[in-house]
Amino acid sequence: MKNIRLSASALLVMACGSLAVAAPNVEITKSCPGLRYLGRTATFDITVTNTGDSAANNVVVTDMIPNGINFISADNSGKHEGSRIVWRVGTLEAGKSMTLKSKFQCNRIGNFENQAMVAYCVEAKAQCALQVKGIPAILLECVDDPDPIEIGGNVTYTMVVTNQGSAVGTNIVIQCLLPAQEEHVSATGPTNATVQGKSIVFAPLATLAPKAKATYKVTVKGIGEGDVRFKVELKSDQMDSPVMETESTHIYQ
Repeated sequence: MKNIRLSASALLVMACGSLAVAAPNVEITKSCPGLRYLGRTATFDITVTNTGDSAANNVVVTDMIPNGINFISADNSGKHEGSRIVWRVGTLEAGKSMTLKSKFQCNRIGNFENQAMVAYCVEAKAQCALQVKGIPAILLECVDDPDPIEIGGNVTYTMVVTNQGSAVGTNIVIQCLLPAQEEHVSATGPTNATVQGKSIVFAPLATLAPKAKATYKVTVKGIGEGDVRFKVELKSDQMDSPVMETESTHIYQ
């Protein structure tokens, strides 16, 4: 009988199926949300498929975690190891697929590329892109002091604008409309006010950072009796429609 010698590399090739009639062929795809907002979670799906005609052994899937995306969990016994998640799948039979899920929290604004790879004898890679954005959330509050007032007395309306969101609000405009029973006395705020009849318009506030506040004050005199409504309108670059607020004041003789 003739002796046949194979090198270690040749043995590896045979184990992978490259020299055999039947061979495994493992492919990988990866999907993730295109957009998430700051502080929300995102789930990534990795699918590995053996499109070959024999089993793939010692299959390992690795998912790299981008900086700024925090690991929460992984299914199918995925292990969090530093900046990656590792699934030691083992054997993937011919024609079979496996989907692996991982969950993350989006803790930084930016664009992130997430890459996964599968290795059994050779490597295959797949990646997806995730954008994390912040969003401004502008709250408008208005209170009067004092209430009620006599005709000839003054009342001050204090308007507080708060950015409750995670991104900067820009070009914030406050406009006030006085009822017929009130007339303007003074107006102060982070920007200058322009008075035209019963309308008071503050110049745009260029930026309002997340969690920051801006305070506006309008003082008016009561000139007629009634249960009146002081109206405030807020607009910004990020709003499709204005925010409206009213504050009632009782003016008596």
